[in-house]
Amino acid sequence: MPNGHVHYEACDQLHWTFTEQGYPEFRIDRYHYSRIVRVLHLRGVRGYAPIPRWETFTPPEYWLGKAPPRAAVEDIAVKYVGALQALLTSNPKDPLDRGVRGASMVLFWFELGWALRIGDYSLYVRAGDEPLREIVKPGPAMPTDIEMTDEMREQWSRIMGMISTAVGVDGLHSGIKPEECVHDLRGVTELLCSTTPLDVAPSWPRIAASPVFSAESSGLVAEAMRAHGLQRETDQLTLRWSRPAGE
Repeated sequence: MPNGHVHYEACDQLHWTFTEQGYPEFRIDRYHYSRIVRVLHLRGVRGYAPIPRWETFTPPEYWLGKAPPRAAVEDIAVKYVGALQALLTSNPKDPLDRGVRGASMVLFWFELGWALRIGDYSLYVRAGDEPLREIVKPGPAMPTDIEMTDEMREQWSRIMGMISTAVGVDGLHSGIKPEECVHDLRGVTELLCSTTPLDVAPSWPRIAASPVFSAESSGLVAEAMRAHGLQRETDQLTLRWSRPAGE
């Protein structure tokens, strides 16, 4: 193409748009012949988003080599959390209250088999022919002095997982460390990464059993994104990837 983009058919995105202003705004970047993909968005409250000075955003530079150890990826996670924190406070004229500003991001090194997930993204992976399974986010320990039903525990874990791994102006919440946001994808053959919690959709068993690029999966994921987007009144994004044959 004229702009030099290199196609990477193994990875694409599904978008469901609800708002005229594009909230949240998803910023998607690809690197190294598209085998590295980063998705970033900011959120505030009731449809309001932070207004940062994007020109000040300085992602960490890195070179992982062919077989990076986990420690190298964890070091990048620490640096990214700092960069996102600085972005949220980059505009002294931002009218949005500092306490409700948040940043979420996913970064995939597909060929190397590593991922960095911060904030409002659910991640589902498949190894071989098994159904998709969720990679549960780290979160604070569940309280033991409150009686909860199974439904309440599931909801609490999901909310805490989202909050605890999002970046605010003071960094990650609830004592979660950036290193805990790193995921090993070696051995993974397919994945879905979505702002929609697909595993709570009624169609999840069928989504989990279907190839991510199949017509059935595409339609069911789009339906789940629409239902969640209408409930939250926000746009939704799902990133899909399937390991190319021979890799």
